[in-house]
Amino acid sequence: MFFYDRPKISAGLWLIILAIGIASYTTLLKREGFPTITVPYSLVSGTYLVNDASKVDSQIGKPLAKVLAEYPGVKMTDVQSSANFYTAAIQYEESVDAPKASVEIKDKILQAGFLPADATIESKPLSVGVNERGDDMLVAFYSKSGSVSLEDLTAKAKAAAEFLNNDEALILGGRIEAIDPFARGIDPSTGLSSTFQRTFDRFGIRENQVTDFHTSVNIGIKGTAGFDVLQLDDQVNQAVQNLNKSAEFSDFQARISYSLAPDIKEQVSSLQKSLAEGLIAILIISAILIALRASLITVGAMVMVIMSTLGLLLAIGYSLNTITLFALILSLSLIVDDTIIMVEAIDAQRRKNKNARKTIEQAAKKISRVMVAATFTAGLAFVPLIFVGGILGSFIRAIPITVISALIVSLVVALTFIPFLARFALLRPKQLGRGESGKSESAAHHLERFIAGTLARPLMWSNHHRKRQVGLGMIALTIGIGFIVAGGMLFSKVGFNIFAPSKDANLISVIMTFNPNQTIEQTQVIADKANEVVGRELGANFKTLSFYDTGTTQMANATISLVAFDKRDEKAPAISDQLEKVLTEEVDGALFQAGILDVGPPVSEFTVRIDTDNSVAAAKVAKDVSLFLATAELKRPDGTVAKMGKVVISNPDSIARRDGNLYISVSAEFDGDDTSTLVILAESAVKKEFPKDRLAGYGLTPDSLNFDIGQEGENQDSFKTLLIAFPIVLVAIYLLLATQFKSLLQPVLIFSALPFSLFGITMGLWITDNAFSFFTMLGFFALIGLSIKNTILLTDFANQARKSGATAVEAVATSLQERFRPLLATSLTAIVSLIPLYLSAPFWEGLTVTLMFGLLSSTFLVVTVFPYYYLGAEYLRLKVRRRIFALWLLLVALQSFLFVKIDILWLIPVGVVLTSFCLPYVIRSMKKGSNRRNINI
Repeated sequence: MFFYDRPKISAGLWLIILAIGIASYTTLLKREGFPTITVPYSLVSGTYLVNDASKVDSQIGKPLAKVLAEYPGVKMTDVQSSANFYTAAIQYEESVDAPKASVEIKDKILQAGFLPADATIESKPLSVGVNERGDDMLVAFYSKSGSVSLEDLTAKAKAAAEFLNNDEALILGGRIEAIDPFARGIDPSTGLSSTFQRTFDRFGIRENQVTDFHTSVNIGIKGTAGFDVLQLDDQVNQAVQNLNKSAEFSDFQARISYSLAPDIKEQVSSLQKSLAEGLIAILIISAILIALRASLITVGAMVMVIMSTLGLLLAIGYSLNTITLFALILSLSLIVDDTIIMVEAIDAQRRKNKNARKTIEQAAKKISRVMVAATFTAGLAFVPLIFVGGILGSFIRAIPITVISALIVSLVVALTFIPFLARFALLRPKQLGRGESGKSESAAHHLERFIAGTLARPLMWSNHHRKRQVGLGMIALTIGIGFIVAGGMLFSKVGFNIFAPSKDANLISVIMTFNPNQTIEQTQVIADKANEVVGRELGANFKTLSFYDTGTTQMANATISLVAFDKRDEKAPAISDQLEKVLTEEVDGALFQAGILDVGPPVSEFTVRIDTDNSVAAAKVAKDVSLFLATAELKRPDGTVAKMGKVVISNPDSIARRDGNLYISVSAEFDGDDTSTLVILAESAVKKEFPKDRLAGYGLTPDSLNFDIGQEGENQDSFKTLLIAFPIVLVAIYLLLATQFKSLLQPVLIFSALPFSLFGITMGLWITDNAFSFFTMLGFFALIGLSIKNTILLTDFANQARKSGATAVEAVATSLQERFRPLLATSLTAIVSLIPLYLSAPFWEGLTVTLMFGLLSSTFLVVTVFPYYYLGAEYLRLKVRRRIFALWLLLVALQSFLFVKIDILWLIPVGVVLTSFCLPYVIRSMKKGSNRRNINI
């Protein structure tokens, strides 16, 4: 009422907030591809030009592993020794400062004194970027004629890097240097300086319908602290243009081969479009279901929420990136609740009152508790995401922070800004006291009232008739349980993959794993043949290609940029599958693995690691494991079978140590994309095929056989954190609702909206061919607030009617009729607001499907069967003491825990019903002192 009574103060305050939001979005918020994070990894590398892998391992690899193991906070080390080089990847505990540790580790290595005088060493933290150096941009530098030697090209690239470094246009370029493909050092056998080519790169580009590939040297650019990606990209583009115009480099060409700026611009444009379309959809739906003026207030309030949230993100030091932009789109479906509920309540009250101020007061009294409960419930649902650890947690932590901030802001805006706007747009004298029905109501209002009346009619028919109530209650119970059980049955038909691949993308990765014992000249020839195939097969779909300096004697990783998915007919997965097939058929000397690249982490290979110093035994086991993986069949829960292909034993040209122990690895890739499910099945199959007695036959212990699944392992740990946190969140929400409603039973009743959504979620994922994943879990967390809001609305209004003297049947019937419009409006606008995101961004499809179908299922069951559940709960509330209910709740919790343990989740609702039926008879038997047999029954 403060903001309603002081319009000048309110207008000034909100104009200031709007200005801050606009300035944050357009200027103040730093643009990034992803949130800036520090990963707990370091990389130690160097050269020792002896041309002998075993010598490098014995003199450097083995003692290096020992020194690293003694450093406090080291979680894992992986040391690789090859003929002339060594590398050590170090993973720390999350609390360790990787940059500081990198410096200290180098000092300890030098102090240990084992490093030969002719060896070099470099220690640095692993940065998130295109390469190990953490470069933010790459410029491919190549000869136009192609006749320049790699040594001369490298020298010229270094001169080009110096040119860029001195260009006044490039202000945000912190470190600019050419990436030397050669290892330079002293050959111990001769004492003379020696040079070995260590890596190679190729850059491909399609212009004027012609695709060309060039031998290139990359120039890496690291932005200054706190740089803006879009500004850096503009500056580098200008500097590269200046370079290409320079007479000094007239025979050469420089092209930007890696920059996040184009993707960010595209994502920002796509998300802005989705946001605008979502707001337009909300405007149309709320105009139809409520009123045009009310819909304008709703959209205005939502714009204010978004602008306020942007200002808040600026205040807490966040940037504008893919994650925060997506969180804002996701918030759109959540913040619509508070705004529509408040606007609808004011619109409903203005029809009954001729006093504007009284209208606001009565509207606030009716819905304030609902709004607070719904907002804090939705916010609590996202809290577990804040505590997800590892790299995944660092990346996605901006999602819960942004969403929770938007929810809190939406509550404040709904209680302050909307009453202020309504004073001028909705509560003018001519708009007040227009009655509940009649000519002032639209056709949509008449339809809403008809549907709500139809749904309430059976309730009123059963008023004061116990048998009718029981009969209708049993029908409602059967319908509800039927939907839940059907959802459980569909559950087994949906795959599981923590980071399911997208349906489409604009990037493809082709990993070339070269056959052993080949020189770098030979592997370059193979890579060039592969490039020819890529250019021919992709044709007009091809844009650019670069190895990003990954070409070695062992492997090369080509990153291919395609024409945008909305401008081509073929989808990236089909393109990559066909490309992999043709490369395998036409190019000898390497194994090829093609796949799409998207926002999530790369797909991990399944790797079996044999840890032992017994190289002979390790080689035998590796061979047998490779044969088993090549023929193994993995049977999924739904009965389908997956296989593994491209089985590779680790390169014999290098020696590897994990935590100081020698190992040989066997890697394979799955023929399915449900990686998380297949990893679990593959581990089980290998353990079954190689039990401890068989390993003993090789002379190995059971702990010699281990598994590496890369980022998938950390993702699974993070996913388990969510599963552990989920019941804790439910308890917190239960306590919040119990305090709010002063009841132990009604929060359980309100929770029924969650199982109601199960059928919609599983059916939606099954129909659209999406897997259960991290993003579907994220969608489910968002769905908690959206679906529970519906039951909170009905329960709170029914409670108010009960306090005014209505019977339970009359109360819930009135609640259904009065709250049907806001319930329908909030659910429908939330669903419609997600459609643009579903259509424009394939990566977020699983999340949007979860939200839209889950909300449809939950809303349908809430308006059809939930009122009868409320009647049953009211009966229990009057007949059952709190101690007895606490016992029932304990039994349900224990039962649910057991079903989760044995992985039969769909039995939980069945168990709840059985417990509900059986418990009263057990209690009655106990009261009567019946015999032991009856109590057991």
